[in-house]
Amino acid sequence: MTIATEFFRWWIVDELTGERNLSSYLLTRADAARAFPGAEPDVRTREVRDLPSEGQLPASSRAGREWS
Repeated sequence: MTIATEFFRWWIVDELTGERNLSSYLLTRADAARAFPGAEPDVRTREVRDLPSEGQLPASSRAGREWS
């Protein structure tokens, strides 16, 4: 089962200059809250990805034999 997860670029206010900058990377809401408290998402950059649920292997992985 996959989980739809939202990613955004985030508006971050520089504490020293007070300048508002857009993050370089796409982050989830939880990751942005940890890294940049108070950051606001730029909704124009919203991207939804289907990620595997916790404990589930990615769809491209498969069992195989050990390497010799």
